[in-house]
Amino acid sequence: MTKFLIIGAGKLAKHLNHYLSLLELPTLTWDRSQDPHLLKTKVAEATHVLLAISDSAIENFYRKNLAGLDKTVVHFSGALNIPDVIAAHPLMTFGPEVYERDTYFRVHFVLTGASTLNEALPGLPNDFSVLAPEHKALYHALCVMGGNFPVILWQKMFAEFEKLGLTREAARVYLETVLHNTMKNPQTALTGPLARRDKATVLKNIEALENDPFQEVYFTFADIVAPELLSEKERTP
Repeated sequence: MTKFLIIGAGKLAKHLNHYLSLLELPTLTWDRSQDPHLLKTKVAEATHVLLAISDSAIENFYRKNLAGLDKTVVHFSGALNIPDVIAAHPLMTFGPEVYERDTYFRVHFVLTGASTLNEALPGLPNDFSVLAPEHKALYHALCVMGGNFPVILWQKMFAEFEKLGLTREAARVYLETVLHNTMKNPQTALTGPLARRDKATVLKNIEALENDPFQEVYFTFADIVAPELLSEKERTP
């Protein structure tokens, strides 16, 4: 019978524990706040040890506590590849609050070191893909860009809007529609002056960002999307 042991006490560990409890799968937990002697006892009870700890700690923890044991060991890093340890990266972001059951069901797992999700996480009904180890670095870079770079831009937008007297709520429909259109058809979702190749407006935007580090960001996106739009002189802040 499968019994999971979740190692860690952070956001991922919290979400994993909640999801496994929703699925009524037997689960133990251990983290550094507990007696170190309990670790061996709980590892002995478990069939699957889930390393929901920081990337920098995963390999050392495995080598010190789990290597050579007859256990299925799984980590959740999108970047790391450790021989004899399955990687099951959830293509998801995990906040401080747990999610609804259906949200967890929709999480897609990207596997390395296993050919099916059942090998890594038996009992989970989620969809999955298998990724070769040599592609993990690129995969994770794309995750970081797609999942975090827009947040940085939106944080900048909200901060500057606040200075201008505009609320976050004022931008809600705009950003929700941007995301909806992108998910519906990424190839046609881009709008605005870069999509129109409106050089005059692009230059006004860039001028408005003078002495702001995000001016360089605007230049970079303009150069990627429409390299023919600006001259070499115009592309230099």
